[in-house]
Amino acid sequence: MSTTFKIVLILLIVVSIVSAAIAVIGFMAKEREYMKRLVVEDKLAMTLKEKRAIEKELETAKSAKDQSEAKITKLEQKLESATADLDGIKQKGEAAIAELETKKTELAKIKIDLDSEKKEKLVISKKLDTLQSDYDKTKKEAVRLTNEKIDLEKKIRELQEKQSVNLDKIVINTNEESQDQKPVMEGKVLVVNKEYSFIVTDMGQDKNIQKGMKFDVMDGARFLGQAEIDKVYDTMSSAAILPGAKIKDMKKGNVIVESR
Repeated sequence: MSTTFKIVLILLIVVSIVSAAIAVIGFMAKEREYMKRLVVEDKLAMTLKEKRAIEKELETAKSAKDQSEAKITKLEQKLESATADLDGIKQKGEAAIAELETKKTELAKIKIDLDSEKKEKLVISKKLDTLQSDYDKTKKEAVRLTNEKIDLEKKIRELQEKQSVNLDKIVINTNEESQDQKPVMEGKVLVVNKEYSFIVTDMGQDKNIQKGMKFDVMDGARFLGQAEIDKVYDTMSSAAILPGAKIKDMKKGNVIVESR
């Protein structure tokens, strides 16, 4: 072989080797790029997957947030309603306490009035006992005087028969007027009850007092009003004060006169 041919052959071999090397290098570079691409694609896919997962979690969190806000809004409304109810209950409680205090005050006043009425009732009861005793004594005295009157009339008749003398007719004065000239009844006030608008008088069945009779209440010459008998006892009676009367000025000892 000639030297030139050898050189050409060697160059061709070198070129072939270089080309093969370049081809191998290029192939390996492509393989590395391909592998890198696969790795990048895997990372991208993972990133996208994580992104979708995060978006899903974000949507879930957002939904949970909306639900939580809705619950918070409802709870705030319930809190406002409960606060309003509490204020209302508090006001009612304060009103109830105030009313209770008022009732306590009224109860204390009623107890005082009740004690006063009990004392007044005791006084009236004692007065009734005294009046009843006086009535019994007066009744016995009336019976005694009646018997004396009968005895006296009997003795007068006997004297008239014996002496045959026209004696003037003896009249026994019993302090009673004829029915045609019925006297005006008068009495006195024993008790004045201004709270319940009635009086107690010293006239009862012994004075022929009847329910419904009306009397003028007088303070000397001053007219204080009228009272109507509503209950009658043996020696006393109670009378309701009629409208227009000056009950504030009435007192024990006032004179009552039968209205005509």
